[in-house]
Amino acid sequence: MSDPDIRHFDIDAAPETLRGWHDAVQLGFLGEQASADSYAQTLATWKVDRPTFTGVYAPSALPGLPANVPVATFQTFDRTINTGHGHLEPALFITDVTVRTTARRRGLLRRLMVDALGSARERGLTLAALTVSEGTIYGRFGFGVSTHWQHAELTTGGRFALSHPADDRVELVPSLEVAGVRRAVFEAFHRTHRGSHDRLSFYEPLLSGAWDFDKNAPDAKRRTAIHYAADGAPDGVLAWSFDWDSETITVHDLLAVDDAAELALWQFLGSVDLAKKVKIRRLSPVSPLPWALADPRQLKLTESGDWTWLRVLDVPGALGVRWFDTDGSVAFIVDDPLGFAAGCYRVEASGGRASVEAIAEASDLVRVDVRALASLYFGVVDARTLAGAGLITGAPADVAALTRLFRTDVPPHNVSGF
Repeated sequence: MSDPDIRHFDIDAAPETLRGWHDAVQLGFLGEQASADSYAQTLATWKVDRPTFTGVYAPSALPGLPANVPVATFQTFDRTINTGHGHLEPALFITDVTVRTTARRRGLLRRLMVDALGSARERGLTLAALTVSEGTIYGRFGFGVSTHWQHAELTTGGRFALSHPADDRVELVPSLEVAGVRRAVFEAFHRTHRGSHDRLSFYEPLLSGAWDFDKNAPDAKRRTAIHYAADGAPDGVLAWSFDWDSETITVHDLLAVDDAAELALWQFLGSVDLAKKVKIRRLSPVSPLPWALADPRQLKLTESGDWTWLRVLDVPGALGVRWFDTDGSVAFIVDDPLGFAAGCYRVEASGGRASVEAIAEASDLVRVDVRALASLYFGVVDARTLAGAGLITGAPADVAALTRLFRTDVPPHNVSGF
């Protein structure tokens, strides 16, 4: 494919173009062919989010899929990321990246990725983010792990108890009537948690049970509970369902603005009759639950992994909007094979904010791989660990200075995928 036919379009494209693009994504992720109802649900979310679609189209000499089904797909949104202390920085969100098996090893992914990152950089965006289905793909494009998830199981029933009971301002509400409340609570969470990524609109039908995109059908099992603050304002929302065979509650989403709201929702979950266990995906890395349980052995962390991956496009711009919990000064070289972030920089942080200037390169400075800079950005890991992994090189004292400067008081917490 020496001259691929790359097309960019939006939600106003021809219906057959949008449907063919969606079919290609389903194929790329080995999903079921979407029913008409399922596609209509996806189309409705696109009309709200208004993404940019990219498709690569190639004629084939052999009979195959229809011409409106591209051999590669790419989708982007401009959304915000919390970079600390309430600052919401516009960033490029990347999703639905696929290349058909029969079109691989032709440089299509590299072409699409470099073009998208370059365009974002030209538009003044300082960061790009994505979630990944395969951990080996995106490091070569300068992305580094920036937040983690952890799954957990909590034994409930008669053995569940908190050391200090939480308040009981939790009420069950109709799942299909809570969209506005859920969005308001999420926005409060988004403003107050470093590393939080904005949510796309597919979350509401998914969490309310209006539509399960994996099952191609509604999910009538979804239930919703809301926690109310002392002033009566909602500050926590829980989406959950119960399985009779395993006597297990599955938490699909737990949004809490603060620890009090989170513990109150956990107290509610632990008090549900007939349930013996609660499973949650993406338990907060700083959840108070393990320390609030009367018996901490009732909670088990069952699995963990990478969640979002970040890409720094503009070092002065990205570090200029990052909140620093430590004052200090450090100079370092960023190695970036794609060139977007490459250079030598001095960072001076004071009172939470940093000034960043490009300086002349010196041979004795710390060298930071652009992937490592992404992982340092929210504080998910420190510079010493990255140096041990070979992603940062330099004198131990300089690596220690980098560690101190980028260390954060609280780990990043993100509850949104895309």
